[in-house]
Amino acid sequence: MWDQPKVKAFRETPVSLAFPEDRVAFGENLDPAVRTGLAPEGGFAASPYVFPEEELLRGRVLYESFCAVCHGARGEGDGRVVPLGMPRPRPFPEVAEMPEGYFYFAATNGFGRMFSYQGRIPQRERWLIAHYIRRCLLDEVCPEEVFRAEVH
Repeated sequence: MWDQPKVKAFRETPVSLAFPEDRVAFGENLDPAVRTGLAPEGGFAASPYVFPEEELLRGRVLYESFCAVCHGARGEGDGRVVPLGMPRPRPFPEVAEMPEGYFYFAATNGFGRMFSYQGRIPQRERWLIAHYIRRCLLDEVCPEEVFRAEVH
């Protein structure tokens, strides 16, 4: 019992720990365009993810949970809090030419009076919301079942 193998602080370990050179901590993506939404050459990045059609419904659920309260169901800036005294946010059709990175950047860092959602929504889901805004609210090429679905 007195001679058990153990590791004490600041002493050499009896077991060698080898980590791969290219390892990344869980949940982190080190690509700056993915983390920030900004392209390396300047401007906003396109989405680094390819989302299947089935995930657009999840994007709608996330949008209606976090964004529609201010931006409205169709992104017109007519959310439920506007009549209660909150300033009207910019309608999405005014920024229709912007790539998905613009919406991701705004959700990550906040924009004007809008606070940051970086700590509230995971990175991939912020990109999914940006993809939903682009496909369904601006380009209007969303599958019919996404619009017909009942979302709570």
